[in-house]
Amino acid sequence: MKITDVKTIRLRAEIPPEGQVFSRSGVRNCRSTTLVQVDTDEGVTGLGSCSGNGDLVEVIVAKVLKPLLVGVDPIEIDEIWEKAYVRGGHKEFGTRGVGVVALSGIDIALWDILGKVRGVPVYELLGGKCRDKVPVYATALYPEEPSKVAKRARAFAERAFHGVKIKVGFDLAQDIRIVRAVRAELGNDFTIMTDANQGYTIDVALKAAEAFSGCGVFWLEEPLFVEDIAGHAALREKGKVPIAVGENLHTYYAFENFVVRDAVDFLQPDVARAGGISEIRKIAVLAAKHSIALSFHTWGDGVALAASLHLSAALKQCGVMELDYTYNPLRAELLQEPLEVKNGFMVPPDNPGLGVELNRDALERFVFSGVEELTIRPSALRSP
Repeated sequence: MKITDVKTIRLRAEIPPEGQVFSRSGVRNCRSTTLVQVDTDEGVTGLGSCSGNGDLVEVIVAKVLKPLLVGVDPIEIDEIWEKAYVRGGHKEFGTRGVGVVALSGIDIALWDILGKVRGVPVYELLGGKCRDKVPVYATALYPEEPSKVAKRARAFAERAFHGVKIKVGFDLAQDIRIVRAVRAELGNDFTIMTDANQGYTIDVALKAAEAFSGCGVFWLEEPLFVEDIAGHAALREKGKVPIAVGENLHTYYAFENFVVRDAVDFLQPDVARAGGISEIRKIAVLAAKHSIALSFHTWGDGVALAASLHLSAALKQCGVMELDYTYNPLRAELLQEPLEVKNGFMVPPDNPGLGVELNRDALERFVFSGVEELTIRPSALRSP
């Protein structure tokens, strides 16, 4: 079997005003993603997902990765990584960033092909299920009047989600009011996470950790600029809330830097960013060696969500998984059989490979060929 083509499929779904939310990352008026399709000479096709700028991903796949991969056996995934990253691709796109995002999508597609060829789901390729269903928490709480956030949190608790995550990182006093309101609403036993999206300085993060600790916060996610490993290590040493990092890290090596410098308590790789399924397996070994839990970041489409579920079901190091529960047709409508949460749990598809097929009607509605734009409100850039 040989790879005959590697294609990108860019998708974009507009978000109505009532569905728009904002965090330190800015305000998006749309949801976008880039799928990767790997074709073979035996008619077996694999799907992957890339969580990054579609303009750049498209160019890297077409100009760098596709020429390296056409004619190669798709089953030889380790050899493809060696060829596309170690020996070739990184010289063109660097060792981190969007090049790894593009390779992530291709890697997921290769595992999809491998599962289809062997007639088993991806979780079986990973050693079989450690758990039949994956507990998920909801990411859907964004800055607004504290009592409104608390009521939204109550709705997720009543739906049996295994936790809720609150976006913080704007104004410390407001952040504390919101977290306290949610804790008061849900009681002491419900899991609450916080996510600053790199919005704090070290001094403010220490104050946040002190206040959040009193509210029993499970973790403080991305409190500082993601490259500031020393700052995260200092915060972990001096602060009182566990630190979670990973959605913006690329490859095993970036995660290793945080782990060996004692800068993190929870690792949060995104399969569509960190290097695909192959790299996540290496990160899982690292986590196991250092007794650190994995909790996958999910913020994309139905294909990426399926890959995350296969990993979460199969890897022992995985705890509760994120489910982005904001407006996202690329998650809810893209697949013929959407992946649904039931009583706070999700299960990976049982069909071979990733076990998903695209909804062609949705694909036609969301296909996009243009330049990606991001609308950012000035308040999203305000220093805390």
